[in-house]
Amino acid sequence: MDCSVEGKVAFTDGYSYHFATVDDALAFAACVKSSQQPDPCAATHGSTQKVKLEEVKTKEEEDEEERNR
Repeated sequence: MDCSVEGKVAFTDGYSYHFATVDDALAFAACVKSSQQPDPCAATHGSTQKVKLEEVKTKEEEDEEERNR
């Protein structure tokens, strides 16, 4: 399972996981890569927040969809 880290936030499986420290986020990422189970890893490494990621459309994409309706 892919997991990327930016500062104190890790991204995997369509969610962002927030941590108090960069070290916690990195430990979470290592855990996810080895276990393939983000939720237990988040609990183990002290995730403070889990947020579902949404696809964001640009204004141009929204305009294109509007024209195609």
